[in-house]
Amino acid sequence: MVTIGITWGYHRCFAHNEIKVNLVTECIMLYFGLLCGGQSALSWCGVHRMHHAYSDTPQDPHSPLYKKWYEIVFSSWKVKNIPRKFVKDLYENPRVMFFHKYGWPIIISTWALAIYFYVIHYLISVYLLSYIFYGMLNLFGHSENGPVNKWWINLFAPFEGQHRDHHETKHIKS
Repeated sequence: MVTIGITWGYHRCFAHNEIKVNLVTECIMLYFGLLCGGQSALSWCGVHRMHHAYSDTPQDPHSPLYKKWYEIVFSSWKVKNIPRKFVKDLYENPRVMFFHKYGWPIIISTWALAIYFYVIHYLISVYLLSYIFYGMLNLFGHSENGPVNKWWINLFAPFEGQHRDHHETKHIKS
C-alpha cells in the first residue's frame, strides 16, 4: 500500500510527474496514499516540492539539519503555509482535489467498513458459525445407534464427518 500510494503515487506520479497513469490507477494511488498517513496528495506534494526547492536550508520543511531528530523520525514537523506555486498544477486535477477535500471522511469510512467487516467476518463467520457447526456435528453425527459418518458434515466442519471413526479411535488411555 505504501509503495502504490506514496512511492509511485504521491512521490513519482503527483510530486514529480515522472509517470503517467490512467484514471483508475490514479484514484487507487490517491486512496492508498491517503490511508498511509491521512495527508492528501496536495499537501504531501506541496511539502515535498518545498523540500526539493529548499533542500537542507532553514526553509526545508523537514531537513534534519534544521529540525529536531524526533520531529524528523515521527514526522511531527509543521508547515504553516504551502505557497500556491508548489501545487498550482495539482489544483487542476479533480481527483487530487476530491481526495484533498474529502480525505477525512474517506479515512473514517474506510476504518468503519474495516471494523464492520472484521466484526462480521470474525464474530459471525468464524466464532458463531464454528460454534453452530460444532453443534451440527453433534446433532447429525449421531443416530439412535451412536456416532455415524456423514460425508456432508465435512463441508461445514472439515475432517469432522468421520465422527464414528473418531469415536472408535482410542485417544485417551484409561
